[in-house]
Amino acid sequence: MTDIGEAISEGISFISSVGAECDALTSMVKQELNGLLGNGEFRQQVKAGGSWIDKFEKDSGGWVQTASAHSLPIIMQRKRSVGAYLFFQISIGGNGIEAQANKQPLVHIGLWPLPVDFSDYWMGFPLFDSDEPEPELEGGVVFRWPAEGGQWGEWTYSLRLAEINTIHDIREKIVAPVKALLQGKRLPEVFGLCARGCGQRMLHCNRGCSFR
Repeated sequence: MTDIGEAISEGISFISSVGAECDALTSMVKQELNGLLGNGEFRQQVKAGGSWIDKFEKDSGGWVQTASAHSLPIIMQRKRSVGAYLFFQISIGGNGIEAQANKQPLVHIGLWPLPVDFSDYWMGFPLFDSDEPEPELEGGVVFRWPAEGGQWGEWTYSLRLAEINTIHDIREKIVAPVKALLQGKRLPEVFGLCARGCGQRMLHCNRGCSFR
């Protein structure tokens, strides 16, 4: 029984340390994306339209936080109202990591018309229902949905959480691709800065998701 008790205590301590690391990562990603959208040159194309919206998901028993999502309202070009939400979702459990053959925590980054709320709207698997529009999987990396009105196109891509360890990783694998995607660029331009180093570690799918 002593060994079981120690294992429980160690497990709680480990989960707590993972949570602290996720909080630190969240702060750094927000800071870097705020910096991107606050850049004078980039603000002519895209700018923040409000504050970050933070949401959290727990397991069915309510004991463990399995995911967090952070959505930023944005305004593109010369529009005066919010047109979409830039988000990143950190999933360490639940259906946010249930891509085919995946057993690791994931970070999802995307541009959607609504903020993630974990009630009606979040990144999870399966990615779409059979009666919904099927997204295009571009280059085995970025999911894109048909744009309505020819301006706002929804997109999402995913990374393994364990592979984002430094500020360099954040800038290379999140900030640079987000900038390119917000500018409407297509692959391979989007991941021109990081595809050589991490392209083999990104999510891809063929109506069921898996990793290379």
